Amino acid sequence: MQKLDIELAGCYTSVYKQHSSENLVVTFTPTNGFFLYHNDLNAHKICISTTQPNYYIFNPGSACKKIANYIQGLGVKNILLIGSSKAGLASLLWGELISRSLPTEYNVFVLSFSPQTLLYPFNERLYFPSYRVLMNLINHNEGMKRCAENYGDINKILANTELQGMIIYPKLNPCDKAEAERVTAKNIKLIGLDYPLHGSFLPFMKQAKNPEKLQEMVKKIYTNAKNDEDITATIPESEEKLLELVSAINVPTIEELCQAIFFNMNSRDELDNFHNVKKLGFI
Repeated sequence: MQKLDIELAGCYTSVYKQHSSENLVVTFTPTNGFFLYHNDLNAHKICISTTQPNYYIFNPGSACKKIANYIQGLGVKNILLIGSSKAGLASLLWGELISRSLPTEYNVFVLSFSPQTLLYPFNERLYFPSYRVLMNLINHNEGMKRCAENYGDINKILANTELQGMIIYPKLNPCDKAEAERVTAKNIKLIGLDYPLHGSFLPFMKQAKNPEKLQEMVKKIYTNAKNDEDITATIPESEEKLLELVSAINVPTIEELCQAIFFNMNSRDELDNFHNVKKLGFI
């Protein structure tokens, strides 16, 4: 694992994994570790995590300029940013800011699962324990308050964007549905799943296609929940219920979805004509 030393703010940690393609995936971690680092996505990877409950809104402008400069030395042309939950917010926010810092010949696409889209002013819908911590930080730190004022409403950031992307969310989860459907950016497609859980990324994991591996993944989620209040707040009481809900959703794997997105980025299809993605059958 190669640490990416581009002088991001101290709260951010990033690593890089080389690949032979012209594709790059930038991932943001919702809990711990480096999201999708070990998945084969046919792309270079930059994986970013934060050590603070700042929802990735702390000084993103400076960070995104540094990442954009680094990207221009990689020899890639297609950039896909992925995140879930608070990291889903990051994929939208940082995706827009990175695209502003790159020449127009780069293709940038964002893939956001169940993002929070309104952090500031206070959003009573957001029931996550980490959001209460964030609001306390905002209320007691002038620097974070300025960041919240500038970046706390994703819909405003994306108001005039040409950025393309997808927001995938559970239609049966009132909070996630409301947060996703706030976004009105013309090139960001909203895809609602018949699914009730905040963890809308789970059915896209390769393990979800294999009953034994799915059981292992679910067990690990409940183990991790003991040390993460946000996970605890968003999963059913029993492992059996989570297994039932994830198994009932028929969606492609994240590997298949990324491959389809990169295919269309290479052909520069418009979002409404995303034929190769539509072939996956969940749009």
